[in-house]
Amino acid sequence: MFRFFILAAFSVAFVTAGRQQKTIRLVVPEQQVQASGHYEEVSSYGGDYSGGQEGHAVDVNKEASGAELTSLAYSSAVQAKKAVQSQHTAGSQAAFGIKSTLASAASGAAQTAQAALVGKQALVYALKKQVSQAESQLSAEVAQLQETQQAAELAHQAAQQAQSEQATLSAALASAQSGGQISEKAAAAAANVAASQQSMVNEAKQRLGTLIHRLQSAVAELSETESAYYKASEAAQLAQSNAAAAGAAVVAASAKSASSSSSHSGSSGSYQHH
Repeated sequence: MFRFFILAAFSVAFVTAGRQQKTIRLVVPEQQVQASGHYEEVSSYGGDYSGGQEGHAVDVNKEASGAELTSLAYSSAVQAKKAVQSQHTAGSQAAFGIKSTLASAASGAAQTAQAALVGKQALVYALKKQVSQAESQLSAEVAQLQETQQAAELAHQAAQQAQSEQATLSAALASAQSGGQISEKAAAAAANVAASQQSMVNEAKQRLGTLIHRLQSAVAELSETESAYYKASEAAQLAQSNAAAAGAAVVAASAKSASSSSSHSGSSGSYQHH
């Protein structure tokens, strides 16, 4: 009887406050039913209580749905960032491949230039040797020419002397004439030898002049070849440096991508845990 009074008092209080009433059943435990022989039905406040539970359930669902959307947006942002990082990595790898190919081409060109330089140096060396030999030959020909010219001069002098003796010696006219003829023949022969030697000297001079001209041209070409080789070598070194830098960029981009993926995985796990 006392419990019924308390429930009735709660019902009157909620009605006085203007709250909506709702009839609910309060089941008395079996022991009390057996003791009293009846169960009691009272009017009590109910709408806000049950409604509060339903509202709370809706709020929980909304909160769960919002968390899922936030997680989805976060994971999408992570995937987008990974895609950008993969794009950078792919770009770095592509740049490394192109620069490596160009570096190989530049290195090959530098090696070709070096081979051309070595060939040109060998040609200049050979021409210098030929010029030296030609100069020695010319010196020998000139010395021999001088000897033949001296012999021709002596023969000419002997012929003149014989002619002079022929004019003054009447007794030995026949022998003088014979000696004069011999001297003239010797002088003529000496003159022919001198002329032949002069021709050989001229040929030696011409050959030497040709070799000197070729040597001068080869030396000028050697200078140009050396300049081209140095430029090719510098370009090859620069290309190798660029390729090395591109390789380092690939490594750095890969490391950055791996580090970023690790950090995002940790952050995502932590978020899902909360």
